[in-house]
Amino acid sequence: MTTAAGIILTGPPGAGCSSVGRALAELTGSPLADLAELTADALGVEPGTALVAVPEPDYRRTESATALLALEQVLAQGAVLALGSGCLGDETVRSALIQARDRGARIIALGAPIRVLTSRNGLDAPRSVALGPVHHQFTQMLRAREAACRDVAETVISTASTSPEQTAAAIIGLLGA
Repeated sequence: MTTAAGIILTGPPGAGCSSVGRALAELTGSPLADLAELTADALGVEPGTALVAVPEPDYRRTESATALLALEQVLAQGAVLALGSGCLGDETVRSALIQARDRGARIIALGAPIRVLTSRNGLDAPRSVALGPVHHQFTQMLRAREAACRDVAETVISTASTSPEQTAAAIIGLLGA
C-alpha cells in the first residue's frame, strides 16, 4: 500500500520523525526520505554531527534547499518524508509545504510533552551552572517549533507513550491509508 501523494512528518527534536517515518514507510511499503540524513549527505558529514560540523547558517541553507527537493520527491513518489522542524523557519519551505498539502500530501505533526522531549534530547541530566540556561533555551525553541509544526499540519499526534510502530499504525488509521 503506497501513500498516494505522500505523508510528511514534522515535529520538534525528539518527537520521533525519523523513527516513526521508518516504521510508517515499512507499514505502507512507501519510500522514505529523511531530511536530516539527506542534509548531512549534501554537506558530506555524518547525520549525528551535522549541526556541529558546519556553521548553523550553512546547515539551515542546505537543509532548506534539500527540503524543497525532498517535498517534490514525496509528491512524485508518494513517499514518507521525515521533515523535522528546523527548516520551518524558512518561508519558502513553509509555502512549499502548504502547496504540497494542497496537492494531496498529508502533513502530520508529531509531539510530546516538553519533559519527554528534554529527556529524549539528553537535556535532563544535572549540569553546571556555567553552561547557562540550556533547559530554558531548549524549551523556548521547542515551543516555537511546535507552533510552526501545528501551523502546517492537519493534526498532531503525541509520541509520548507509544513506540514508533504504534504511532505509525495510528497515523495509518487516522489517514485511512
